[in-house]
Amino acid sequence: MNRKDCENFIDAGNSYLTTARQGHRRGSVFTNTMIYHILCLSIEKYLMGIFCLHNAIPEHHTLAHMAREVSTFADMPADLIERIEAMDNVMNLCDPAAPLQAALTESQIRSMLLVGEKIRDLASGYLPRAA
Repeated sequence: MNRKDCENFIDAGNSYLTTARQGHRRGSVFTNTMIYHILCLSIEKYLMGIFCLHNAIPEHHTLAHMAREVSTFADMPADLIERIEAMDNVMNLCDPAAPLQAALTESQIRSMLLVGEKIRDLASGYLPRAA
């Protein structure tokens, strides 16, 4: 993939993160479960951007597995991987019988937003600066 493809992943992550942050302020429109799903999309896009920038493809599909894979070639702090793993454990999206709603607290959502912001900063840091 070329640099523009990689930037597109990160731009998509930015869009999802912005939607999640704005949606969090609009509780009458966005539920915490919706915010959770949007944040997961954001993190996935950021991770894919990092994979792309390193000419790699993820072998696994969960966010935690992807983050662990990224850590083999990029500077991914262990505590950030743990926080992503905790997000993965909120819902089992791989089980078709699992409920798609979760009782998420405001504190959990704020913490997840911070994870999204840290991943954004990490992914953006891998983009080469324009000359």
